[in-house]
Amino acid sequence: MTQTGEKLVPHPHLKQFYEDESQREEFVNRIFDDTASKYDPVNNILSLGSGIRYRKQALIRSGLTSEMSVLDVATGTGLVAAAEISIVGPKGSVTGLDRSYNMLIEVGNKLNIPLIQGDANVLPFADNSFHFLTMGYALRHVDDLKGTFKEYFRVLKPGGILLILELMKPTNKMIYRIVQLYFRLMVALISIPGIGGKNEGRLIKYYWDTIDTFVGSSTIIKTLYDIGFEEVNSHQIFNFFTKYTAVKQ
Repeated sequence: MTQTGEKLVPHPHLKQFYEDESQREEFVNRIFDDTASKYDPVNNILSLGSGIRYRKQALIRSGLTSEMSVLDVATGTGLVAAAEISIVGPKGSVTGLDRSYNMLIEVGNKLNIPLIQGDANVLPFADNSFHFLTMGYALRHVDDLKGTFKEYFRVLKPGGILLILELMKPTNKMIYRIVQLYFRLMVALISIPGIGGKNEGRLIKYYWDTIDTFVGSSTIIKTLYDIGFEEVNSHQIFNFFTKYTAVKQ
């Protein structure tokens, strides 16, 4: 568990990307702003095109149904939000929130949903606002896990469901080596101009370094329980793709 003062940070200070821990937020905002326009094709390459099916299945299996109100935190270019819209239907609602202004521009060009620039640690919503809250592959980028989970608990309605999709460091040594090599190859491939570029390659390197140093599942589960969530569960595919669910009773 990595603590800085009262905060529970998701990973140690990564000196290869920012000199001082106080620069973490600025770096994260900048790297996503700089890569927003190429994020979707880069993500398709990285996920081998399998992400759409996995996201929708994860949402349905976690309890998302029609007519629910959903908050998608760190919505990025709206990949999770798009799947949510298809499930909740016209009587439901999906709201996207992201710190990156350029990411919000990208999702706004694709989806007709409310979009808000904001931070997971300080959600600009009233208590008990949403039936369902999602975060897709962005928990590694928050500034404070405890603060984030407190806000998630606050804005969910009683009985509301939290779903977090994340990439966790494989505990199996063979899978770890395969994933590590894959990300190294992806950094080289996506750095090529025309496919991605320097910024996109750096983003993928940052992805791997945050995965490699991320707090473990036990810390995430314990923190969710400490905040007040119940029925906290995790499920992994290939010892890497991880789904966390929790309920606010």
